[in-house]
Amino acid sequence: TRHDLGRGAFTDKIWAWKDESGGNITRQLRRMGTSIDWSRERFTMDDGFYKAVQGVFVRLPKEALIYRGKRLVNWDPTLH
Repeated sequence: TRHDLGRGAFTDKIWAWKDESGGNITRQLRRMGTSIDWSRERFTMDDGFYKAVQGVFVRLPKEALIYRGKRLVNWDPTLH
């Protein structure tokens, strides 16, 4: 588990996964023809970006906009 690995080794595994598989989602979105400003694409662990991601995932549950369930994140259906 991530706890058995320790933070450093777990982070290394995340970056290895990104290098191997991270482009799959981007390629799928591009094939679907999504209208995205690709020059602004970021990975959640990029320098200077991960603190903002952490902040959002602390704030949103406090505001009851997301909750933890069986999946990683379940978006609040009342917002749709």
